[in-house]
Amino acid sequence: MNEDILNVSGLKVKIGKKTILDGIDVGFSKGECVLIAGANGAGKSTFLKCLAGVILPDKGEVSYANGIGPEKIGFISDRLSLFENFTVKQGIDFHTRVFGIESFDSTLIDELRFDPAQKIKHLSAGERTLFNLSLVWSQQPRVLLIDEIIHVIDPFLRDKFLEAVIDLMDRCGTTVFMVNHTFSEIEKIPERVMVMADGRFIVDEKSEVLAAKLKKVISDTEIPEEVPLIFSQEAAGTHEHYVYPFSPELKERFPFESIDVDLNEIIKAYIGGEYAKKRMA
Repeated sequence: MNEDILNVSGLKVKIGKKTILDGIDVGFSKGECVLIAGANGAGKSTFLKCLAGVILPDKGEVSYANGIGPEKIGFISDRLSLFENFTVKQGIDFHTRVFGIESFDSTLIDELRFDPAQKIKHLSAGERTLFNLSLVWSQQPRVLLIDEIIHVIDPFLRDKFLEAVIDLMDRCGTTVFMVNHTFSEIEKIPERVMVMADGRFIVDEKSEVLAAKLKKVISDTEIPEEVPLIFSQEAAGTHEHYVYPFSPELKERFPFESIDVDLNEIIKAYIGGEYAKKRMA
């Protein structure tokens, strides 16, 4: 049986008159790796910040399992502004003192040969990302929140970063949340995919289930209305239709030629569908 590590109930966040999160109810288990995707402004980063305790919701609550306090929650923000006016050594000393870390594990940054006297703000985006992760790594977090940062790291550091995340999941049973805009590098890591639109989750599926149920159909004829389309587009003179759920019964009724698609294309189809709805509204 999966161990519940986090439950969200009735989560609502407003900024001025705009609703950013709209009554979210969802739970997560120990050791899950969850990909949260969606168009710009869907509410992804706000949701992560609520989980991190950076934003307090207007309504609802985020409830962690017993024994999980702030010291066991790691948050790597897309802003990469953590301790930027400190030197590397000052940042490490401050973080270990605040979080009660007895021994800082420098494994992730040793290979990069960081100068302890260098200002953090002078590190590259990739170096700052690895530095932030090394601070979190030393917390041995039960929950790790990663907000839209993987795609800005060069391929070498990206591999180092993802290897470290997988190690935390294996070694500490860490539950990992990734908000990202590109998915080819991480496609095999998340076991759960959640797509957000207008402050709500419109998809919440296991990765393999979603891949099995969403198909691309190429057809020059009109698609019947009863076929559940999430997005259609014209490409290279043909019409592409993304169907979800594509069930065996549907295939029997409409003998389309269906094509498997990868996670990157699945997410683009959902986002394209949301933009299409807004254009028609």
